[in-house]
Amino acid sequence: MSPDSPTSAPRNPDSPSSEATPYDLIVVGGGIAGSAAALRAGQYGLRTLWLRGSKLDAKRSRGQWVYNIDNMIGVHDGIVRAKVRKLLRGDDFAPARAALDQAPHMPISTRDIIDNAAERIEREYAEWVTPLFESAREARWVSAAASPGLVPGATGVFQVSSESSSWSATQLILATGVMDRQPQILKSRRGEVQDDIKWIYPAANREQVLYCIRCEGHLTRGERVAVIGHGEGAAQIAMMLHERYGSASLVLRNGEASEWSEDSAALLDHYGIDVRGERIVEIDSSREGMQAIELEGGDRFELSFALVALGLYRVYNELAQQLGAELADPERPPEERHVRIDHRGETTVPGLFAIGDMAWRPDEPVMKQIYTSQEYAVRAVDSVDSRRRRQERTAALQQARATPK
Repeated sequence: MSPDSPTSAPRNPDSPSSEATPYDLIVVGGGIAGSAAALRAGQYGLRTLWLRGSKLDAKRSRGQWVYNIDNMIGVHDGIVRAKVRKLLRGDDFAPARAALDQAPHMPISTRDIIDNAAERIEREYAEWVTPLFESAREARWVSAAASPGLVPGATGVFQVSSESSSWSATQLILATGVMDRQPQILKSRRGEVQDDIKWIYPAANREQVLYCIRCEGHLTRGERVAVIGHGEGAAQIAMMLHERYGSASLVLRNGEASEWSEDSAALLDHYGIDVRGERIVEIDSSREGMQAIELEGGDRFELSFALVALGLYRVYNELAQQLGAELADPERPPEERHVRIDHRGETTVPGLFAIGDMAWRPDEPVMKQIYTSQEYAVRAVDSVDSRRRRQERTAALQQARATPK
């Protein structure tokens, strides 16, 4: 695939090929933050390449495992139901209204929001945004001397490469996300014991195993819940579930020693939250719901939900590191370190932005939630658009002054 092929060049018919003129913006990442940035870039008329990543990239993301986001005001199926009911007025539609009223809760997921953003881009902004299902493998900075066709004032471009091609842009937004650590489950199948993380996926896919207390904690109110983890974070989450929702009933260390403080141990005991150390050998669940978790030794606990609290497995910061961006969390291993940003979402490399769960801001916490990802996506794209317009305005002013009256 060449940079000026129809599948990778801007679809604005008035735009020159991407080989002669770089994109205004490349967005790397196909999650909430990346889709929000790509949509806003299209709305602003920025010539944008959106590298959405592969299916494997999607499976490795945190957003893949968050299915119900109705804690966001306005994102609830009740709004959709109310609008549909208005369309189904009259006696002829009475059976349809009854069926709608009896239908179960239809949660709106991160996948629904991403798909909707992609559909809007394809329908309304295809001339500006080119989506590609490819993974960005490498990023580097190329000086203006080696990059013809730049707008006046641009000092160079970011060049991003996939397995098949490479593209350049004067600004780059990274929204590559993070992945949570999954619990190993010691499951016996067909007479063979397999110690693997894959056994949790069926329940996670049905939203019976949760990953975000802010996004999904309210779903557990009054239910029996197991928190899977052994660190201070797991203890804190178990206590929050108890305090907020009256729901936490069990902490499963899954074969690991507890690493929480004495105060946390005392509070867990005070709240009556049981702590078990045996390995998990079975998660009994079906489409109707989770039934139980069984531990090595045979103890079985009836549960409605489990919440994984094992911390980060990794932050996808490789591209940021290749470009020399400063990382936060110096006490963590490199693969778990967030990318440092300012209030615009810009990293320590000018023109390079990091948004979503991968980002860290020193002067104020960046809450790991969907609406925060959207907010920082807008901040970043606003900055890109402002700089583009400033450069174009400067060039236009010079031209206007040089034109005889």
